[in-house]
Amino acid sequence: MAQRHTDVFIDSEVKGIDHLMTDKWLCQITDSALTLLNVSESKSIEIAITDDKTMRDLNLRHLGIDSTTDVLSFPNINSPNTDLLSTEKAQDKYKFIGEVVISSPEAGRQSLDKGISFTQEIAFLLGHGILHLLGHDHETEDERIEMEIAHRKILLAMLGKSGMSIEVKYPA
Repeated sequence: MAQRHTDVFIDSEVKGIDHLMTDKWLCQITDSALTLLNVSESKSIEIAITDDKTMRDLNLRHLGIDSTTDVLSFPNINSPNTDLLSTEKAQDKYKFIGEVVISSPEAGRQSLDKGISFTQEIAFLLGHGILHLLGHDHETEDERIEMEIAHRKILLAMLGKSGMSIEVKYPA
């Protein structure tokens, strides 16, 4: 079986990155989340940590919203969600799941607002982005409830007991 691979890009322009947020740590918590979600080890993901300007540009280009945001997910459209989960018939041609892009400055602001650590907020945003890559959404009440439950489980897998203290509630 192929080994899961996570590529991490931390923009050199981003200031004030928590020294605990290393490539290795991001790979470990991503692996914990994907394992919990039964995503095959042959699947890979990319994570980018960037600044508000880049997030604003991406948000405008892809969603038509001219402001920064905390996290964006870009699923690999050539990788149908039905092939992402572990199955006997998983095919190698669908290895790349997609990319999660996180604004470090927005994560910093939100961590202060929530009273949690910067790394906890990064894990929260990464978990949220991973769920979107796998086809979860929170547009309807039922989807929101299902995604919040999955997100709580992911935070526990990623952060252990400290993940349980993070509130997971999406706007209705």
